[in-house]
Amino acid sequence: ATALKQGSNQGLRFMWFNEYKALVTDNGNKPMTPLLGLFGGMSAGCFSTLGNNPFDVVKTRMQGTHASRYTSTLDCFIKIIRDEGVASLYAGVVPRLGRVVPGQGIIFMSFETIQQALIQNFAVFQ
Repeated sequence: ATALKQGSNQGLRFMWFNEYKALVTDNGNKPMTPLLGLFGGMSAGCFSTLGNNPFDVVKTRMQGTHASRYTSTLDCFIKIIRDEGVASLYAGVVPRLGRVVPGQGIIFMSFETIQQALIQNFAVFQ
């Protein structure tokens, strides 16, 4: 469950950011400003959290005090949906968004800004 959660989280996040970056920079023909990096990281954090929260809920349930109720990841998904409804797969999504969205905005903005400075000043990555 942890590998499924982490893999889908990172996959969604970087897929979104790379598509966003290609769009706003015209496939690298325009610079990525810090503000665009911030917004891109925030939107990537939002997208990955919304797409990934069901896996996070399942992972948390399977690691919790009542983990013995579930025989597998799939069993956990099925029991949560059957007993509590699909909406319960989004339990805790608002506080998670509040933590992830600004954090990813700062991380992606910082990475893009530092990368551009290295390229411009030291001919790194060329």
